[in-house]
Amino acid sequence: MSIQFVFLWLFFDRRLFTNCFSPDTTDYDTYGSKIALNDKIFVQANGEGETFLVQFSPYNYTLDSLQCSFDYDDSSHYIYSVGVGQKQNTSLNVYFYVIGEVTSDEDESGRNGSFIGVWINQDPHSIDYYLMTREFLSCHDFVNKNFQFLTSYDHQEFFVMAVEPYGRYAIGLATDFALIYTPFPSATIRTLSSAQIWPNNATFYPLSADASDTFTIVAGFVAGTARSRVRATPTIYLLSNTDLKVLSTWSYSATNSSWQSRLTYSGVDVWNSKYTISVKINSDDPAKVLVGMPFLNTVFFFTVTNNSNLTLASYLDDGESVGYGKSVTWLTNSQAVILVSSYSFDYLTWYSTKVYVYTSLSNTTLPSSPTVVIPNTQQPIPSTINSKLIRLASSPSSLAILDNDGGVLMIIPEDAGYYASTDTTDSPIAASMPVISHSSSCIAGTYKSDVGIHACQPCASGTRNPGVTSAKSCMNCSSDSFCPLGAAYELNSSFLIPISQAYAYPRSPDTTSFEDILLQNMFSFGTTPSCLLVSPIFWTLILIVLFLILFLVMASLNCCVQPPKRELYRAAIKHIFRSTDLVGEGEWWVGGLASIAVVLVSAMAYTFAISYMYQYPIETTDGSKFACDSTLRNAKFESSLQPLAVPPSTQVQPMFDMLDTQNFTLQFDLLNTVLSCMRITFYKLTDSSTISLSPLSCSQLNGTVSTTILLPDQQITIRVVFDDIQLIGGIRVGLSGSGQNNGFFTLKQLNFLQPIYSPSKLALGQSATIKISMTKVINETDPLFDSDPVQFSGIWYPTFTYSYSEMFMTAAQYATTINGTSTDITIATSETSYYIKNIQSPIAKQPEVIFRTLLFAFLCLELCAMAFILCKLLIIPLINRITSKCCGQLLNTVEPMKLIVPQHHHH
Repeated sequence: MSIQFVFLWLFFDRRLFTNCFSPDTTDYDTYGSKIALNDKIFVQANGEGETFLVQFSPYNYTLDSLQCSFDYDDSSHYIYSVGVGQKQNTSLNVYFYVIGEVTSDEDESGRNGSFIGVWINQDPHSIDYYLMTREFLSCHDFVNKNFQFLTSYDHQEFFVMAVEPYGRYAIGLATDFALIYTPFPSATIRTLSSAQIWPNNATFYPLSADASDTFTIVAGFVAGTARSRVRATPTIYLLSNTDLKVLSTWSYSATNSSWQSRLTYSGVDVWNSKYTISVKINSDDPAKVLVGMPFLNTVFFFTVTNNSNLTLASYLDDGESVGYGKSVTWLTNSQAVILVSSYSFDYLTWYSTKVYVYTSLSNTTLPSSPTVVIPNTQQPIPSTINSKLIRLASSPSSLAILDNDGGVLMIIPEDAGYYASTDTTDSPIAASMPVISHSSSCIAGTYKSDVGIHACQPCASGTRNPGVTSAKSCMNCSSDSFCPLGAAYELNSSFLIPISQAYAYPRSPDTTSFEDILLQNMFSFGTTPSCLLVSPIFWTLILIVLFLILFLVMASLNCCVQPPKRELYRAAIKHIFRSTDLVGEGEWWVGGLASIAVVLVSAMAYTFAISYMYQYPIETTDGSKFACDSTLRNAKFESSLQPLAVPPSTQVQPMFDMLDTQNFTLQFDLLNTVLSCMRITFYKLTDSSTISLSPLSCSQLNGTVSTTILLPDQQITIRVVFDDIQLIGGIRVGLSGSGQNNGFFTLKQLNFLQPIYSPSKLALGQSATIKISMTKVINETDPLFDSDPVQFSGIWYPTFTYSYSEMFMTAAQYATTINGTSTDITIATSETSYYIKNIQSPIAKQPEVIFRTLLFAFLCLELCAMAFILCKLLIIPLINRITSKCCGQLLNTVEPMKLIVPQHHHH
């Protein structure tokens, strides 16, 4: 009787416990990996539908779908994990491993507890047969084989599996037991209790495991004591595949004062996606092991020596957050992939997920930055895939990514010059799920030199790829061309020259008094031939030379001419010059010579004054050839900023009206790109709507795309969308508008074009904002003659504002942070709250010019007269006195002085 009681108690106890296990079959992130693949088969367990999805290779087959699905053998079977050997090379009768647990008291066959087994395809035909015959592929030949149930153990909250690389056996690790399961040729299973395996009789919660052909790596938590603040310790064991003996142990210890040191790991005794761990052994080099612990935000790189010693080689901590290393896997000996999910610290809020691809792990150091990040421009997340990614698996060359809804994205490696595109809009592959990448040639401006799942990288600045053929490398550009990062063409540097109508308003000259300007130019003596020809001093000197020659001629008369004729000639010459004497009023013949000089200077002064007066306004004048300074203008300037809040006067209001009604045409050019006009769309953005706009024109020529669009408003926000992943080297933004003349008001034609490119020769990013601030410029020109009206002209001055750091991207940013499939440029035009008022007025008008020049002529005449008076009253008497004392005779008795001292003749 007592034996029966004990039997019934154990039976009902197990049944009650089993009933407590009710997993969420819609959650693909619990209890293990629901996907597995190798080069022959991909399998996925769908707990909600209680089906297995099988996809056969070649995965990128385009004619028919090489996939099928079949149901679980029992609806009460919950699958923890599926697994295949990565080097499992059987093409016929492929199989995969499963582990799980019966969720009801017992299944339809009366079995319960945890189980392990294989599903094998017993189809007599190989995949090659279906490829050749195009017959429908069915999963009817899949049967479960050699399932083993562990009925002597209660529900296992933690039960993980590691499949030997060649698929010969699988190792199961649970909290209470461990097993080695060999399904073929006849099923054998060896089970050990946890006390026989884990050191120090520890309670170990296994979370992830992977196996090589000689050892297994398992990671999880070792439970702490009940009174300990830290309830568990992250621990990794290296086990022998032969007897599951622990050969090496590594336990995590947080650095003092680090944020990880504050973790207590409470609740790790129950499965929680917060405490997931991922383990992957490199199938090409089993000495390399990656372990991801997202709750520590850290990925560890271990090395295994002698198949028995586990050593931490390096680790990468992604900062104070959680989610880095949620899943890890190897692709090749030197390529690895890390799943990076961003969560809040309480793990309740998911922010984003990215896949980091490292292509050069040749040593044991994890690089701080990945080679490429998925999603990227060439490899977006398909619309049928949830962006919350939870698990990675590799074949190892191909990569499968499981999302939170059970969707799978499979990325197939491509040869050099090609990349694995995940854009489903042009995918030729028949399968809808999993979504499988397809081969695409590297786009223009990019290249790919190695084999892998990663995208092509942009050509370095100074090199290019036209995109005509698949590029394994880029060709060099000429040194004087515009060849930025990701260039497709050698673009002429002339495209980078801006067109601007803005100029600095002239400053008034230092001298704004006409009298000073006249004196400066009359008595200046330049050194250049052009300055000498317009210098009055120069011509006065020429006249003095002629006078000296005349004196020499008169002196030579003493030698060459007889006294009667000599006196006659002298008298005639004196008479002529006395007739022109304005200084001494005909008294001195020398005064006639001086008067000629005065007349010459006065004539040149009048010529200068008239020419100078008409050097106004500056817009209608050419070089000042009448003066040594060719920039001399009869204009002074005044410039000021005026607030628009102050209403303009009625005199200038028409100019404001003309500016406000001017129509703008936006010119938008793309530089160094193969983007098509058909991919460019313009939108007008308002507070409540987005309105599509049609461009006036669009043309493509030698890497330049030029578009124009009429702006419906002067102040507007335009969004330009390029629905393509083609790289762009730079842009040009311009505004144009027709001019108008209305009497005394002139609206100038608008024509601005601003090239925007990176001085560091980077490529245009996928989003940018360009602000164009428009400022009115009113030019007021006062009349030269009082009877003329004031002239007004107006133009807009745009100011372009943008950020190089936000607009342009480096090669690293392109590979790791740029993930959109389109480019958005926002152009916002606005008017400043002020306008520029420029006033131009003449320095001297006609009355002042006439009056000042006449005064100058009289001044010259009076100066000469004063000079002669000084000579007559002071200098000559002084000379005579000095001479008489020295020579004993009067100087005025000498005949030559008669040429100088005027004599009075009485007839």
